Amino acid sequence: MKMKLWGYGSIFLAVALSCAGLFAHAPLAAQAPLAAQAPLATRTFHDPAYALSFDYPAAWTFSRTDREISTFHLDARSAPLRASLRAVAAMPENPYPASTFSGAYLYFSVTPRSSASSCAMQAAAPPAKGNRKRSPPAKPTSTHVNDIPFTHGYDEQKAICTVQRDDVYTTYHRGACFRFDLAINNFCGGQVSGVKDITEKELDQVRARLEAILATVRFDPR
Repeated sequence: MKMKLWGYGSIFLAVALSCAGLFAHAPLAAQAPLAAQAPLATRTFHDPAYALSFDYPAAWTFSRTDREISTFHLDARSAPLRASLRAVAAMPENPYPASTFSGAYLYFSVTPRSSASSCAMQAAAPPAKGNRKRSPPAKPTSTHVNDIPFTHGYDEQKAICTVQRDDVYTTYHRGACFRFDLAINNFCGGQVSGVKDITEKELDQVRARLEAILATVRFDPR
């Protein structure tokens, strides 16, 4: 894999919040605040089957297999069962160890033999289960990332606090649906465990790192 300098950018994101007990994500080691960190080296992921590449921080945990470092269909609830996870990159450290932050992930998946309409619908939140009521999420919107047209939406779950948010980006390309989930995990009960709730400013800094990965997505030249 190629190595290059990594810079934090801010573009668009998809974020999910999940309870630490709900998803078995490993504890994160403490690290200096994001703003104090030097630029990081990166590696390049390339999927020859779908002619797509992106860059991610070299220090991040990376896998091409589900349930090795994450649980794709638990975090990405709106992804169809036939969606194939192609790659996942996970932040290995906890930049805010005194907060309820518990992890950040970027998932890349592909649903083959899709359609433009069904691909766009993947970005919409799934219907609420049972008798649970929730405020209707905002409708998915159209946007561009690195000159690629995407549909952007999100799925959010709440219990005592907001426990999961999954911002989803999908794009239809050559008969398949390409999907990116950018997830941030959080846990409830900060007062009990002696930590503070992660702030919006801290979440924004984590989001910027996920967005910076998304900003590098590109298709191979024809």
